[in-house]
Amino acid sequence: MKKFLFVLLIGGLILSAGCQPTPAAPVAEPVVEPTLAPTLEPIPVTVLEVEHGDEIVYFTMDQLKALPAVEGLAGIMSSTGKITPPALYKGVLVSTILEAVGGITPENSIEIIATDGYSITFSPSQVLDGKYMTYDVANGDEMDTVGQLQTIIAYEKEGQPLNAESEGEIRLAMIGESNLQVVDGHWAIKYVNKIRLKEAIEDWVVDFVGAIDAPMDRATFESGAAPDCHPATWTDADGHEYLGIPLYYLVGRMDDEIKHGPRSYRDDLAKSNAYTVDLIAKDGYTVTLDAFTTMRNDDIIVAYLIDGQPLEGDDFPLKLVGPELTKKQMVGGITKVQMNFGAVEAEPEPEAAEGEAPAEPVAGETPAVMPPTEAVLKLTGLVDAEKSIDAKALVETFPVVNTKVEHPKNGEIEATGIPFSEILKAAALKAEASTVVFVAKDGYRSEVPLADIQACTDCMVGWTDEMLLTYMPGFQGNAWAKDLDTIEFK
Repeated sequence: MKKFLFVLLIGGLILSAGCQPTPAAPVAEPVVEPTLAPTLEPIPVTVLEVEHGDEIVYFTMDQLKALPAVEGLAGIMSSTGKITPPALYKGVLVSTILEAVGGITPENSIEIIATDGYSITFSPSQVLDGKYMTYDVANGDEMDTVGQLQTIIAYEKEGQPLNAESEGEIRLAMIGESNLQVVDGHWAIKYVNKIRLKEAIEDWVVDFVGAIDAPMDRATFESGAAPDCHPATWTDADGHEYLGIPLYYLVGRMDDEIKHGPRSYRDDLAKSNAYTVDLIAKDGYTVTLDAFTTMRNDDIIVAYLIDGQPLEGDDFPLKLVGPELTKKQMVGGITKVQMNFGAVEAEPEPEAAEGEAPAEPVAGETPAVMPPTEAVLKLTGLVDAEKSIDAKALVETFPVVNTKVEHPKNGEIEATGIPFSEILKAAALKAEASTVVFVAKDGYRSEVPLADIQACTDCMVGWTDEMLLTYMPGFQGNAWAKDLDTIEFK
């Protein structure tokens, strides 16, 4: 019996073992071939856009360099007379680049545009024939052009890529064969990124006749009205904005042989009222202004644009405008500007006796120019008590200085006024004051750090016989406030 149970147990174990599922055969994993990440071609970086109507073509640097190259010497003279000697530039003719949009024709003008929006419009004769005024590198005098100039988009200087920070990746250059000549700096645009072929602008030449003759064509006038040269604007009662050049800058081109730089304008002739200026229209209508009225007057403007467009009709090509002129004086269609010298000779400045130093300005001396009788200077803001100082008090209460100061654009000029240190004393500033705000009668505001003014021994609140203003040697032009009404301390 026991044996039978054992057999049954053995049999049960065998049956039990036979009921277990048979392990499945291992299934091979699918072989996945390794794949490489997709490689993206770098997007070409364009450096120049060329536009003609609806057609736009873009150039990369490599595409520019694939075009036929030219090289030559190019240098410039700035509006202040500073000369940058010629260097060797390499690039592509603008005319070659413009073939991509149909090429230049006599019906076109060529606008070259920089990355900051600055632009100059060129005539076909400039771009195709190199018709630019040239100056002697030794003294800045005008000279006959040596050889022919070529207008290029340059990408190399002295065999190296341009300095992108100081010139841009590409720039405009007028190259030639001589290292003795330079062109006006306004033509040589830096940081170029666009060329626009557009409808031709009508060219013109206006005669400027004085001690020397200095005719100006449209391109030369436009360069003088460029943003970093001598632009002046005026908005009339209808909201139209005129752009041009103050008349006295143009007089400075013809009052003697010096046409450029800080010494180009003869203050001595203007102060002695030694001449008058005729502005003559195409129909003969003439407006005459005396030298003293126009002397360093930024508000008497010879304009060539209205609302950004060339003057038209009877006003073309130039018009005299400005807030100080009557409607009858705003002559348009100017074709000639002429200086008429009278019998009055400019008085020479007194010379110091041998061994004697020139006289220095003396504080408290009689004003060379009296302020306008209605002038009132207000001192407001962080002061112990707001004040209003009239013209009489300015002259009688404060030490007056007659001196010369260096203007950032106009060079050395005569100035009459009160040292700023005296104004600050009168204001009795609160300790927290840190900024000085000049406010003009028309609402114009300009801010200057108080510490900078405190450190300026030559800065003054001054006047002409027409307005109060600030004389701020060493400061940018925005600190030279005109028609001053209020000084606010913040």
